Order: sequence, then structure tokens, then C-alpha cells
Amino acid sequence: MTDHAIDHAAPRVASIDRYSPAVLLSLALLFGLLAQSLFYRSALGVNVGIASIVVLGVAYRLRPNRARIDPLDRWIAPAAVIFAFLPALRVDLMLLLYDIPAGFVLVTMAVVSFAGVPLTRRAADLLVILGLVVVGRIVAGGALLLAAFPDLGRPLARRTGGRIASIGIGIALAFPFLLVFAFLFASADAVFSSAITNLFDFRNWSIGELIGRVLVAATFAWVAGGLFLLAGRGADTTMSPLLPRLRGLLSSTAGATTLLAVDALFVFFVALQIAYLFGGIDTLNATGLTYSSYARRGFFELIAVAILAGGLLFAVELVVAKRTRLYVAAALTLTLATLVIVVSAAYRMQLYQLAYGWTEQRFYALAGIAWLGAGGASAAVLVWRDAMRWLPHAAALLGLAVAIAVNLMAPSAFVARQNLDRVVDPSGLPADASRDLDARYLASLGDGAVPTLVEFLPRLGASDRAALGSALRTFALAGRDLEPGSLQGFSVDRERARQALIGVADELRGYPLLSGAPSRPRP
Repeated sequence: MTDHAIDHAAPRVASIDRYSPAVLLSLALLFGLLAQSLFYRSALGVNVGIASIVVLGVAYRLRPNRARIDPLDRWIAPAAVIFAFLPALRVDLMLLLYDIPAGFVLVTMAVVSFAGVPLTRRAADLLVILGLVVVGRIVAGGALLLAAFPDLGRPLARRTGGRIASIGIGIALAFPFLLVFAFLFASADAVFSSAITNLFDFRNWSIGELIGRVLVAATFAWVAGGLFLLAGRGADTTMSPLLPRLRGLLSSTAGATTLLAVDALFVFFVALQIAYLFGGIDTLNATGLTYSSYARRGFFELIAVAILAGGLLFAVELVVAKRTRLYVAAALTLTLATLVIVVSAAYRMQLYQLAYGWTEQRFYALAGIAWLGAGGASAAVLVWRDAMRWLPHAAALLGLAVAIAVNLMAPSAFVARQNLDRVVDPSGLPADASRDLDARYLASLGDGAVPTLVEFLPRLGASDRAALGSALRTFALAGRDLEPGSLQGFSVDRERARQALIGVADELRGYPLLSGAPSRPRP
């Protein structure tokens, strides 16, 4: 089905907005107030999930009357909820750097789908344009809603949302004044301050904190205003496809020649790699190369090659005039050769880890290899079926799947367990492999690794146990509070680490503190 047919088949969104900008502004302000209570001076955890659920719920309620979610988009909202609650499970920094942006993108996609705009069935070129439109709506959303601020004082009970909307508007208008007055009253009267201490401890507040909370609330309200505008009004569903304009820019002969030239280089390189892939460590030793010179020199270069090869193949597919048999054969050869290169990169990393142990960087590198391998297999299928334009969709979905798998594996705990296992039982390591315990690095892995470190503590030799015990004690005393944290910042990793440290608190007191910062070995 063509994109023109898709656009004509898509349900038309009602042109009349169900809610006025004044109502949307009041909802955005209320969300900003909720957000500052969830996020101000709180670690990221369950608060991310709560905020996302609120946005999704409000956006679904704001959708136009005749808007219908496209059947192929029904996966988006559940995926958004899953990623929104992953920070409540894992606290690894690298995971948060992926989970938080991915969750925001999925929430935004869900909001757009609520408005009746189909997403999954669109090709990559149209999604890029739609993405730019959505970003523009979000950035400008707060400004558009602020233009409705004078309308907030008008009676809206009959026009836009009834009594509930009017109550919400009144609360939103009153809150900033209530906040300032309560702060002043608490500072002036000890009895009043004591009476409200269970709700807000204003005695510990300062003007700086008040300003900080207002800024957090305003930021979240601005973004929420843009999302609520998207939910209520949707986006343009009649964009013309770009593919007909791109198709034919490159002749079939030129496209096939380009791929064949690249294939020749790839096949030559792969032929050299086969000996290493099947020859094992003995073949590596025969070359005179060390683990580090073989693994470290080539790993990142091979990953870059795989990514560029995928980009080249995708670009050629968009502009080639006709897919001849020679062209398809050249494209398939490139995808298969790229897969072998990805396997070679994984093998190099496996050798390096066998010799020197695991780090978080190496773990995430292997996760990236898994994503590239699955993407390469998908590319081969798409080339065969003349559907390469959907490669970005496949890559995005595979990235989400790999991210979920990585979250479930608990990277810091996995890395800690692998490194401790090689110390406890080094029988499977090469003769020249490192067997040292880097206690500083293990402690630097953070909350996610602490239960594993405590579990292995009794199984270590005397010197290693003392080193790890000192590192754990230093970590436990580095500004940590073993009392239960706030509910909005709850995370499974953080709570399990707290419980584990409480369980060995008496033993840890017998170890000296380490001096200096925790070490971080090279990737």
C-alpha cells in the first residue's frame, strides 16, 4: 500500500478542538506542579513512570472525538509504559542515558498516535518530517498555551470542560500564591510551621529552593503543554511522500557497481578474518599479536564499518532506479559480509574479556554488537523482499528489544559476577590472563553491583576479601544514607543495595577506608 493510500485511508481527525487553550494550559500547569514534587532533589526511579502514566492518561483523554489509534500503533503506549518504569528497576548510568530518552520518545509517539496519526506504517522519510513537526509543536507548545493565560480568569464552566475544568484552573492559579504565602507564614510563625511539617517542611526551604521548584515545574509544564496540544489537535496526516522524488536519482548500473566495489573490499577482508574466527587462540598466537593489539585496535573500527555499511545500503536503496538481479546479489553480499565483520568484532571483544575481565563499557559494546547483528540479519531479509525502506523501523524496534534485555540482565551485577567468578575459579582462563581483583572498580559499579559483591565476599581469599571489604565500606560511607529513600525516587537496585549493606554493616566496620577515587580501567 502506498503512503498516499495510507493517508487517504487514515481516519480524519475532527477539526474542532474539544478543549480550549485555557484548559490545556491549566492541565499543563497542574502537571508541572506534580512534576516538581516528583523530581525536585529526587533520584530518578518510579517518579519517571508516574509522570509518564499521567501524561499518557491526560493525552488519551484529550484526543479528538473521532480520532482512532491505528491498529499497527497499539504497541507504542505499552512500550512507553515499560521504558518509563525501567528507571525503577535499574540505576546504571548507561542504562538511564538510554532508557530516559527512549521513554520520552515513546511517550511522544503514543501521544501522537492517540490523536489518530498513523506512525508505524509510515516509511522512514515521512517519519523524519513528522518528527520535525512534532518537535516544533512541543517546543512551541508552551508559548502557544501562554497566549491563553488571560482566558483563565473567565468563567469556563459552560464553555470548555465544565465544573471539573474550572476547579483545575482555579487550583493552578492559586498554587503559586499558596506556595509563597505558606513559605512566609512558616518562616514567621513556629506553630504554623509545625502544623504543616508533615506536608512540606518549609523550615528547611530557602528562596533558592523555591526558585528551583518553580523552574522544574515550569519546564515540565512547558513540555507537557506541547504534548497536550499534540494530543488534542494531532499533526498533519496529508504529507506527500518523498520516495517517488528520490527513486531514480541513481541508475541501476551505477548502484550495482557501487555495491560490487564495496563487496570486493569486504570479501577480501572477510577472507582474512575467517582464519582467526575458526583458528582460535592458537592461530592468534602464531601471528605474534597480543590480546590487546588484536582486540583493541580493531574493535571500534569494525563497529564503525558495520554502521556505515548499513547506512550506505539504505541510501542506495532509496535512490536506485531499478533493482536488477545483479544489484540484489550485490546488496545481499554486502549484508552477509557485514554480518561476518560483526562476528569478528564480537570475537575480538570476547578474547579481550577472556584475558582482562569485564567492564561496563565492554558489556555495552557487546550489547551494541548484538543489535548490529540482529540489524544485519533484518537488512538481509529486507533486501530480499524489496523493503529496505523499513530498515530504520526494524533498527529502532531491535534497539528497544536489546535495551529491555540489557535492563533485565542488570549490567553492573553481571559485570561484577563475571569478574568475581574469574577470581574465585580461574581454571578456565588462558595461562597469561589477568587474575587480579580490582576492588576499587567493582565498588565503582554502584548500587546495582552491591548485592553481588556482598554475596561473593565470604568466598574470596583473605587479601581479596579485605580489599573488597574496604572498597564496600568506602562506598557505603561516600555520602550514602542507609535509611529508606523517598518513594518517588524508589528503585529496585537502590533498595537491594541498601539492604545488602545493612546486612554486612558490622563486618564492614572492621575494614579500613580506601584513599582516593575508585578506579576505572580503560574500555
